[in-house]
Amino acid sequence: MIKQWAEYVRTHDDSEWSRQQNRLIDSQLQSANEMAAAGDTDPVRFAAARDRLRDR
Repeated sequence: MIKQWAEYVRTHDDSEWSRQQNRLIDSQLQSANEMAAAGDTDPVRFAAARDRLRDR
């Protein structure tokens, strides 16, 4: 994934990939804010899920 992203950045205008990156980040932040507002976040469960992924 990193090599693909580096190639994309090299072959596309800064404004294009920057705009796409901003959309992705904004979308993730919006989802996180909506989950927090709905009370759908549990730090203990989040940490457990993170650890399961890390230990694969």
